[in-house]
Amino acid sequence: MCLGILYSMERLKRHASMKKFLPQLVIIALTVILISQPGEVAGHSIGIDLIRLVDENQDGGMMNIHGQVGISGDSALSLGYARGDDMTIIDAGLKYYFGRYMASPFVQLGVGYFDHDLGNDVGFIGLFGLEGRVARHIGFSSAVKMTAGVDRKFFYHTASPVFHAVFSLMVVFPR
Repeated sequence: MCLGILYSMERLKRHASMKKFLPQLVIIALTVILISQPGEVAGHSIGIDLIRLVDENQDGGMMNIHGQVGISGDSALSLGYARGDDMTIIDAGLKYYFGRYMASPFVQLGVGYFDHDLGNDVGFIGLFGLEGRVARHIGFSSAVKMTAGVDRKFFYHTASPVFHAVFSLMVVFPR
């Protein structure tokens, strides 16, 4: 399913007239996922990665948004969008909690589409971290993120995989 979405987005990117609508399409997709609420046990959340926002090593700082929908008491679907000066990243993944949703350590495996001024590529994205709630409707996520299989010139690093720190604040909509 994720590869189908990425393929469709690649086709949209080929049409120059549609390129300007990509951010709006991602926001609509996030909204549909967050409103659909497929999980009976868990809720959903939407947030922003504060480190990616200010880290100059990540394309001079990237505006970003991500959302997740709980599909059971210990798993969630995640979708994210980030845009910097030279690169746009769209990622999707499955998150598994070693406890309860939004209240324990987690691992997330997924795929990312990287649209850079130098070209585009698809790669693997993995996270290992901890999520919790500060209040009923405010949560945090702290993790180490690994990106592999993406052309090195996109990250300006000579080594692969590339590791990033993640610290997100989220608005949580519990069920």
